[in-house]
Amino acid sequence: MAKIILKLNGTPLSLTADSYKDSYSAVDNVSQSEAGTTLRAVVRTGILSKSITYKCDSTEKALLDGFNKLPSLIATYYDEVAGRNKTWKCFMEGYSADLISEDATKRYYKVSFKLRDLSTDDEES
Repeated sequence: MAKIILKLNGTPLSLTADSYKDSYSAVDNVSQSEAGTTLRAVVRTGILSKSITYKCDSTEKALLDGFNKLPSLIATYYDEVAGRNKTWKCFMEGYSADLISEDATKRYYKVSFKLRDLSTDDEES
């Protein structure tokens, strides 16, 4: 499995390709003129969101619990098109953590969340 590079506020997460999905959307403005003509203006395209699901231990779950409470995060990820790491202002949405197993020393969780965009086009680097 391919290793995925993703850091939240400088902390690397242990992800693999099967736990990570990118989605892109657009924001547009649709209105109707006085004459009844539909008018559409595309405001922004290529808005990134990342869906993430993976297994982690209780230590990493505690980090994610904290990230979920923050109003914004800085994510660093490898952009294959650009061929370099990029940083991105985002927030965590839909966070859940389900206990899947435990042993004498650790608990293991299946966590899932979505990173949603907070940046403008000129903020992304």
